[in-house]
Amino acid sequence: MVQSNRLLRRAIVGLGAAVLAAVTLRRARWAPVRVEGDSMEPTLPAGSLVAVAPMRDDPRFGAVVVVRRPGGVEHVKRIVATPGGRFAVGADEITLGFDQFAVAGDDRARSTDSRHYGPVDRSEISGVARVCYWPPSAWRVFYR
Repeated sequence: MVQSNRLLRRAIVGLGAAVLAAVTLRRARWAPVRVEGDSMEPTLPAGSLVAVAPMRDDPRFGAVVVVRRPGGVEHVKRIVATPGGRFAVGADEITLGFDQFAVAGDDRARSTDSRHYGPVDRSEISGVARVCYWPPSAWRVFYR
């Protein structure tokens, strides 16, 4: 009887914590995004779930962001160059404009990114990754 009360109490506390976390994420307007493909490995394995916050300021160099490409396809990539910076596309070097960013996957060999489709405008960046919460082995907090 004592053990069943303890299990019930743990279940209630766990459920309460999950509800509180869900409400907090929703009020902060964070949205879940699934990482498709393996271009962000080893940082984010394929199928990972990432909580993404809406853009408030320009993302910094190294931030993990969600880029919305034509057709509504979303890519999770890392900022590798900020406005005014340069990045290499093959043998050429491109200087970014006032509102442009270069993005790339962490596994450059398997990533389709700015090296292939060019710089992305700030308006194409829909959010900044804050937390990877699934799978548990990939759990991490991202800093801007």
